[in-house]
This record gives sequence, structure tokens and C-alpha cells, in this order.
Amino acid sequence: MMEGGQMSIWRILILSILTVLVLSGCAISIDEPNPQAEPEGEQAGTEQDMKQDEQQTEDEEKTSKNMLTQIFEHFFEPSPEDLRKIDDENAKQLHYLALGDSLTDGVGDEYSQDGFVGRLTDSLQAWPSISDVEVDNRGKRGRRSDQLLKLVKKGHYDEELQNAQLISLTMGGNDVMKVVRQDLFNLKRDAFDKELLAYKERYSKIVAGIRAKNPTVPLLLIGFYNPFSIVTNEANEFDTIITEWNNVIKDIASEDTNACYISVEDLFDSNKELVYHTDFFHPNAKGYEKMTERILAAMEQCGMEQKINNEIGFEE
Repeated sequence: MMEGGQMSIWRILILSILTVLVLSGCAISIDEPNPQAEPEGEQAGTEQDMKQDEQQTEDEEKTSKNMLTQIFEHFFEPSPEDLRKIDDENAKQLHYLALGDSLTDGVGDEYSQDGFVGRLTDSLQAWPSISDVEVDNRGKRGRRSDQLLKLVKKGHYDEELQNAQLISLTMGGNDVMKVVRQDLFNLKRDAFDKELLAYKERYSKIVAGIRAKNPTVPLLLIGFYNPFSIVTNEANEFDTIITEWNNVIKDIASEDTNACYISVEDLFDSNKELVYHTDFFHPNAKGYEKMTERILAAMEQCGMEQKINNEIGFEE
């Protein structure tokens, strides 16, 4: 394989030869008119011939310029393949830390592709700035915000948080379900409102704990949904409760310039598109695909690609 300098020399030599050939092929001499007197008819014919020659010369000059332009573009304008090679050389590895509950764990994904985490990873690896993604999935089925907060406070994830260049978080569904289980047959709105205040404090402390270890890492704060919505097509008070809890996540994200809130509540308000696993609680593979599409769309709106590029040190 030729080195970059040798390749440049060969390009210049080839370009020079082609340029000489093009220019030499366009050299046209125009005969001077015979100084001796010519008959009137012949003189008129000569003037017409000269005009034709001049037009022909002009056309050939344009052709030669076009040929030279094509030569320059061919040898000096980078092709899409060249640009891709440049990106590949500059591309960086991304360290992605996924924190959360069963949604992060990918429970219900019949294809065993790690739910949205695996699918998001595949999408990120297609970015020109990313050579590969190192994933650390710490999602655990049934995990609540109080449990995650204890782990963060104890320093359980200190090293992972410090090394992360992208973090996603799903948290809240099991906090709501705890309230439901405590008084399943006598649910009152006050119980959810009281727990919501505690949840807001815990979620804020989780994000603060992340920021204490990594002040600039891009955060994907993903909401949750009402799994009971498939029981009835009518809006109910539980839908309102889930929306209020999601608004807590949304508000916390809005206070952080490197955080992005992703709403998924509407993706699972029915099972018309068969997005639920057979347990009718967790997403199936199709449900996780829809989640991933929503996450990528939100990331674009939040300008996350540039934030991630800054985090990994990618320079275009």
C-alpha cells in the first residue's frame, strides 16, 4: 500500500500529464489570410471560415476547461469512501452505562437483544464518530428509586459513572407498583401523591449523585407508562398519576443542559400494535423497537449527537 505522501506525488504526476494532453489537444492555429488580393466571393468565404474557426476554438476551450475541472475533482475532491475512511480513523469508542429497572434489563424481549439498550447500541455504532460501543447494562428487574439511590450513595457505581460517556436511566414504574401493592383493593389518590414527593426527592438525588462523579456526561432520562391502560381504552385517574410522575422526570431533565427527557407513555397506551410481552406488563421486541425509535428521535431534538461527540473527543 502506498503511503499518503507517495500517493499525493502520483496524483500530481498523473494530473500534470493529463493537463498537458488536454491542453495540447486543444492547441489550434488560425491561418492568417493571404495578403494577395482575393476575389470578392472568395474573401467573403474566408471571413465566414474564420468565424467558424473562432467559434470552434471557443467551444474546444470550454471543453478543455470542463475536462480539467473533472480531472481536478477526480483527483483532489474526497469521495464518500474517502470521507468515511477519515471518519473511521478519527472515530472513538463510546462507554455507555445503562441504569434502571426491568425496562433497562430488557425483560420481555423475546429476541434477547437487551431491549432498547441493545438496539440503541446498534444504532450508535452506525454513527461516523463512534468506532464501537462498550455497554455496561446495570438494569435490574424490580428495582426502585430508593434502591438505586442507596447504591449511588455507597459508591457502588463510582468507577462506572466516572468512565461513562453516555448514561440512560429508567426508574419509577416499580415505585408506583409499590403503592399499588400496599393497598391493592383500597387505592387512594393521596397515597400516590405522597409517594410522588418522595420519588421526586430520590430521583433528584440520583441525578445529583451522577453529576458528582461525572458533571458533563450526556443523560437519557426515560419515562415510563401505565401498564393497566390495556385493560380499558378509556382514560382513567391512573393515567393522570403516571403523567404526573413522568413530569417529575421531565422537569429534572429540563434543569440539566446535558440531559434529555424521553417520553414513552403513549407507546403503550394500548396493545393494538402488539407491543406488550405475554405478561401484558413489559414490552416485547416490537415494543422495545418503538422505544428505541422514540429515544433516537428525542436525542436528535436534544442535540445529543454533538454532546456525545464532545464527550468522546471526536473532531470532524
